[in-house]
Amino acid sequence: MGTNTLETVQREMPAEYRRIPEIGFCQEKNRLQRHFLQKIRELNALLADQTKAVIEGEPDFNRFDILIHMAQEQKEMAKYAWIAHVESHGCDG
Repeated sequence: MGTNTLETVQREMPAEYRRIPEIGFCQEKNRLQRHFLQKIRELNALLADQTKAVIEGEPDFNRFDILIHMAQEQKEMAKYAWIAHVESHGCDG
């Protein structure tokens, strides 16, 4: 019997696209990803608040700067925690 279409496509793909993760589901990866996404949402909310303050002509719109800085740092920490876990655990699927 011949090969099916999926086998043919997979065989013709470059090796880096054929790689199957060693771990199909990783609860910790998903938790870290959700945490990272939450930090992105928090940063975006602060940026939206500052944008609104600028549009409305509030003279103290820069009051958001330290909060935005802190939120950016938290987002970066969450991102790198997620990346580090995926790289060390091999659960990037």
